[in-house]
Amino acid sequence: MPTPSGKKPEDKYAMLRQAGLVTVIPFLLLVSPLVGYFLGRFLDKRLDTSFLWIVLTALGFVAGVKEVYRIIVRISREAK
Repeated sequence: MPTPSGKKPEDKYAMLRQAGLVTVIPFLLLVSPLVGYFLGRFLDKRLDTSFLWIVLTALGFVAGVKEVYRIIVRISREAK
């Protein structure tokens, strides 16, 4: 049921929800590679290797970019 202003109640918080999603993007781009880096360094020490930190950091970055893309698609769908 529309409110007196003519908006649906779920539309009332749409901009706040979108702002929240947008503010998560920098954290995703920072935290995802960091988790991969620290996990890779830990595994490198445990397994006596020297390349896992590179692989897991790259995978973390790819995962972060993928999630950012999903957020952007979600925001654009909600804006329509």
